[in-house]
Formats: sequence, C-alpha cells, structure tokens
Amino acid sequence: MADKKKWTLIDTLIIILVVAACAAGYRMFSTRIIGGESKKIKVEVMIANQMQSLADAMAVGDNITVSLTEKDSGTLVDLRTEPATTMVYDSINGEYINSSIEGRIDIYAVVEMDVTETDYAFTAGSTIVQVGTRLPFRSKGYATEGFVITIDEEE
Repeated sequence: MADKKKWTLIDTLIIILVVAACAAGYRMFSTRIIGGESKKIKVEVMIANQMQSLADAMAVGDNITVSLTEKDSGTLVDLRTEPATTMVYDSINGEYINSSIEGRIDIYAVVEMDVTETDYAFTAGSTIVQVGTRLPFRSKGYATEGFVITIDEEE
C-alpha cells in the first residue's frame, strides 16, 4: 500500500516563504512598471501632410481618443497649421532644399491628458506616450495619426 503523505510544519513554512517572496516582488516592481504617479501633461502631436479639410474639422475643446481601444483620451487645447514641406534634391546646385507641397498642411495639435508616469514612459491607459511614437488621433468626424514631438509636464 502507498504511504499517505502528512502535512508538516516545514511544508507550511515553505508555502509562507513563497507567498511572502511573491508579495515582496510584486510590491517592489509594481510601482515601476504597473503603477506610478498620476500626472497631467500636454502633448504636441504633428500630423503631417494633410488636407486643409482635416484642420477645419478640428476644434479646440474636442475630446481626442489617443488609442485604438477607445479608452485613452485627452482634450485638444491648441491647434496650429503650417504649409507642408518636403526635402528635395536640387540637381542644378547639388544641394537639398525644403520645398512646399501644394495643397497640403502640417497640423500641430496640443492635447492635454491624464497619464501615469513610470520609470520608463508616460502611459495613458494602455497607450505609451513618448516623444517620437506614433499616436492615433481620433475624435467625432475625423481619424488620423501623428507623431509626438513634445511633452510638457504640468506642475
């Protein structure tokens, strides 16, 4: 016959130590990766090479969704446009020059949003917000994407 295993004090101590180690590890790493400090930031997004009709559809005060999951959002607080340019090679002079693109504009939109600051990045819900990252930019009546060019922390 098979011997029945008995629960001993050593088994109980091992279980307690494993649970304590897991809890300590979670507490140590959760504030760096998962949690963090809640902040309000202003993010400037460049939406390049667009038609004027897109800028006309945007208005200060729009609720902007900055993710594909429809959870992470901010408020459009500033909007400006500039003529779109591209770099072309001038073969006559042998140099590169900036040339404007006819009928196109670059849109610079400033979005104010609540984020969580970790050691690695700002996150708005599940969306990572870092300079240089591509960011979905959607609201009622328009949807596009742009690149984060500046982040300003509010005090």
